[in-house]
Formats: sequence, structure tokens, C-alpha cells
Amino acid sequence: IQDYLAASEYVDAAIAAEASEAKKKSLLGIKDNLVALFVNSGTADCESLQSIYGPKVEANQTDLAYLKKVIDIMKMMRCTESEAYLQASFYAYKIEPTAEAATGCAYQAFKKGDIDSAVKFFDEAINLETDNIKKAEKAYAAAAVLASAKKLSQARTYCQKAIGLNENYGAPYILIANLYAMSPNWSGESALNKCTYFAVIDKLQRAKQVDPSVAEEANKLIGRYSGHTPQAKDLFMLGYKQGDRITIGGWIGETTTIR
Repeated sequence: IQDYLAASEYVDAAIAAEASEAKKKSLLGIKDNLVALFVNSGTADCESLQSIYGPKVEANQTDLAYLKKVIDIMKMMRCTESEAYLQASFYAYKIEPTAEAATGCAYQAFKKGDIDSAVKFFDEAINLETDNIKKAEKAYAAAAVLASAKKLSQARTYCQKAIGLNENYGAPYILIANLYAMSPNWSGESALNKCTYFAVIDKLQRAKQVDPSVAEEANKLIGRYSGHTPQAKDLFMLGYKQGDRITIGGWIGETTTIR
């Protein structure tokens, strides 16, 4: 870490002292390579990146180019919960609202427990983003935030938005399945409440159908939730049998097949 910091200071000083634009460009390439070497060294965990970039973010809070580099590095290293990433995003957003900066602000709001502000920033990030795949990821992130606050119906709405933006995205289907499983009771009859798990399994089956990368997780959950479905004899007493269609009541409002 000290070697990286020393080398960075040397190259920063060289850039500041260089009058030739061609040589300055070459030095900037060296600086980028130093970052790449450090990131790939194995030394660059989130804690060490925070210790390096935390103070520098505060010192460079009006330098948009620097803030964007911090955001990119922290994101690349999956350190989006680090304070340096959150603060860099906040300062960058104040200078120039972008999709990535708004996303960082959303995570910062969520970390503070401000769910409404987090969703508002995710909405802005979705609007600022031009790539539908990334839009879908931001919509899913908003859904996850809402789910954590038990705002189930709103969370489903954002999952559906994510699916609308990327039809091959399995994670939102899995989240909807878990949302349904969190709130299975809609009837006074226990056996009918257990039918909610048929709708849960529908979503999990759909998840692995559209996105093979989530098949392992979906299969694990199918195995878990299959144990909560009702007994045939209990449904028979209520006038239902295998193959019948049933509408799950309450906020879910989906029709599924008894099996």
C-alpha cells in the first residue's frame, strides 16, 4: 500500500510539472497502470481502499475526474458499501448527476435507513441510465431496498420494472417469489394460504427458465418451498383438486395451478 501511495505521489507530481501534453498523456497512462497493478495485487481489499481513498475523497470533493475514478475502482472491487465510494458518489452527484453517482447516493441513503430517499435516487439513476441492462439492475436494487423495509407490493413493482427492461433477468423473479413467501396468508383457510407457495414456485421456475445462471439458487428454493404446499386431501375438502386454477388473494392477486 505504501509503495502504491508513494508511486502515485511521484506520478501526480510529474503530471503537475509536465508542460508537454503528449508527455502528460503518457504519464496519465502510467498512473492508470499503477492503479491496475494495485487493484490486481490482492492487497486491494475494501478496507485498504477505504484507508487510501477515504481522506483523498474529502480533499478532492470538487474534482469530478478524480471522484469518478474512485467510484469506478471501488465499484470494480465490489466495495460499494465503503464510505469512500458513498462519499465520492455524493460529491460527484452534486457536481454532475449521473446514473452511477445517483446509485451511490441511493446506497448511502439506504445505509442511513432512509428508504424513501434511496428509492428516489434509484429512480433518478434509472432515468439517467441509457443501457437497459443497467437500468434493470438499478430497478432490482430499488426492489431489494423496498423488500428490506417489508414494502412488498412496491418491491414487486420494481421487480416487474426490472423484468420489463431485461426479460432474461432471473433475480427479480426470485425476489418476487421470496416476497410472496414472506406474506402467504390471505384466507381464513390454512390449506388455501398454503396455495400461495404454488405461485412462489411458478416464479422460481420462470427465473431459471429465463436465466440459467440462477438455476442453482432457484432449485434450492423450490426444494425448500415445496414442503409448504398443501395436502391434496385438505384441498379436496374445500372443493379443489390437482389441476384446478386458484387465485391467490390479498396484495398478490395472481392465479396459479394446484399440483
